[in-house]
Amino acid sequence: MSGQPSLPTPRSASAQAMTASEIDEALSTLARCSAVLLKESQAEQQRVEELNERSETSIQQHAEGRGSPYDAEYALLSVRLRLAIQCAKAHRDAAHEFVCWWMDAAVTAWNSAVHGTPMPYTRLGAAAPDTLMLDEDLAVLPRVDEQTRKLLELGSFLGAPQPSTAPGTDDGLSTMITDLAACSGVSIQRSGTDAIEVVDDDDPEARRRRLWGDCWLELRIPTLPAGGELDALLGRAPRETADRLLNAARAVVSAAMASLRMSELEDTGTPWTPAEMDEYDQLSAQHDRLTQLLANYAQAVTESLADMRA
Repeated sequence: MSGQPSLPTPRSASAQAMTASEIDEALSTLARCSAVLLKESQAEQQRVEELNERSETSIQQHAEGRGSPYDAEYALLSVRLRLAIQCAKAHRDAAHEFVCWWMDAAVTAWNSAVHGTPMPYTRLGAAAPDTLMLDEDLAVLPRVDEQTRKLLELGSFLGAPQPSTAPGTDDGLSTMITDLAACSGVSIQRSGTDAIEVVDDDDPEARRRRLWGDCWLELRIPTLPAGGELDALLGRAPRETADRLLNAARAVVSAAMASLRMSELEDTGTPWTPAEMDEYDQLSAQHDRLTQLLANYAQAVTESLADMRA
């Protein structure tokens, strides 16, 4: 497609387990690359704020009757601000996806260190943005649960959707099955014998949905250890390390959950009270830090692996 970067041609990744040093190097590289994107995202946001300040000054001047509303400089400022907002959002989304990849890889390595389970090279790249995977590599990754797969097969067998149907073009069962397939990170195809097949989608967003499910769809975070799983992982860590990891985990969950409360306030349908306005502003500020808090958590896990192995 014109104007769109092409994804790298996939090469088969080995299912052989990574060594501890290879895991550490990979996570360190993810940390460095995440820091680059976070810094660039912050710079783009700063540009938006500077242009927005200039735009507000210009709007005030026009409100006071100074200058023509058709002035080219005034229009140029508006265009640059619009483009800067689009660019800042693209950078913010890219940084978030990249940090989530780092977080997912760090948690996988954490489990590997504590439980002694192998970490295949392929699993490292499961959530990599802008990266395709071969079928044999996809097979190493977690798959959609069998109940969802059977439900999609049954719905398709009953007539919805056809493999070539675009999302949103049908009603009823077809729409439900199409939406469920998209949310589950799979696609519905027909084999050479016209049999219906539910296939794991190779697209990075589809892989994220299979890996993280509702955590990604609703909260935009990877699946993180919680409850008994988190207790088991922290049990191998020195007290100071465990406290750092637990605090980092709590900060991420709190920031992610803020979005749910924001949605509740947005759906009230009644004018907000001053207290609700203040609460929304605080929740928004908290949620805006989600990507950085995920990076802090991933960094804490990355730096703690040696203690876990010891």
